[in-house]
Amino acid sequence: MKITLFSLLICVIGISCQTTPCKMTADQFETKGSYLGQVHLSKKESCPVYITIEGVFSKSSIVEYHTLYPINLDRSFKKDGLYLQFNYKTSRAMSPEGCAVDAVVILENVERSKASKGYQHQ
Repeated sequence: MKITLFSLLICVIGISCQTTPCKMTADQFETKGSYLGQVHLSKKESCPVYITIEGVFSKSSIVEYHTLYPINLDRSFKKDGLYLQFNYKTSRAMSPEGCAVDAVVILENVERSKASKGYQHQ
């Protein structure tokens, strides 16, 4: 009985050691600019500016929110249709009245990007 359990344990350990580890590179874990988003401007809607997340740059990034209201977006990035690469932190600030976004955020590591870059979110 002990020999059978010991043999089974050795077999399980042998199989688990042969499984492939995570194949992600260090660049894919990098946190700089993990999200790809498109800026939307509107004078008629209750949200003067919002960002829709179009994709991610890191396979480890999780898309929790799809529309963001950035409270600190620099003027140079406030162009309708502009694609940005960024990170964000949620904020306690209120969105404008009637602005239906998923989250109010503070943007970090903001850079211009091309629409074709990044992985598509699902």
